Amino acid sequence: MILVDTTVIIDIWRGKPQVKTLLKQYKEESLFISAITIAELYDGLGYTKEKKGNVVHNKIKEQIEKVLSGFHIIPINILILQESGAFKGSLRAKGILLDIADCIIGLTAKLLNADKIITRNTRHFQEFGINIESYKIT
Repeated sequence: MILVDTTVIIDIWRGKPQVKTLLKQYKEESLFISAITIAELYDGLGYTKEKKGNVVHNKIKEQIEKVLSGFHIIPINILILQESGAFKGSLRAKGILLDIADCIIGLTAKLLNADKIITRNTRHFQEFGINIESYKIT
């Protein structure tokens, strides 16, 4: 199983060829996202609606939903939330600060024995013991 980070969805939406090229090699495999990715995307959509209005919001929402249709969504459950919170607290005690959404994505990958996480932000997932595949945007 391959889990993709929110950055991947955003870069697909933005039409970044680097991420599209990377994902072509996985066309025979199912790609997954954590349900928290949807919350992160809708955070951006809410901001867009307030700053740019309904027309722009609706256009971008339609585009994002089209991108999301190509991915399987992993629901968040109590175990993922418990493990994510505990892991985040453990990291914080060591002076490592991570966003809770990244902890949820990382722990989802770990608990479901994902083969890898694809992301542009490798440092967000270094602590999870999961293979990371990255790409650069130029």
